[in-house]
Amino acid sequence: MRNQYDARVAQWEQAKVLYERAVTNAFGEASSALVAHERLARAEEQQARTVAAYQQAVKLSNERYVAGLAGYLDVLQAEQQLYPAENALAQIRLNRLANFVQLYKALGGGWNVPDPDWVRSASTSR
Repeated sequence: MRNQYDARVAQWEQAKVLYERAVTNAFGEASSALVAHERLARAEEQQARTVAAYQQAVKLSNERYVAGLAGYLDVLQAEQQLYPAENALAQIRLNRLANFVQLYKALGGGWNVPDPDWVRSASTSR
């Protein structure tokens, strides 16, 4: 009888440790995702300002070209700076969207779809 009690207590202690580990991991994941979200939001704002500045530079160099004050090489050089900045902005936005998924998952977002009709209609629409 005593051995059964000790075994049950040991099982309870093991379950408690596993639960505490899961909770700690969940808090860690949520915290990391929130920090990454904030960092990516700041990076996106900064990159958007950079893109806007390069777009303005392209516009001005194009106006100078049309007015005959500069060669087309100036327009091309301005565009060469703009396109990588736009690509970087798109990559940051992609990373933010992926981070939203991680954040949703870390906060316990539901991954199971309980409505079988929705699953059926989603699979047939492809």
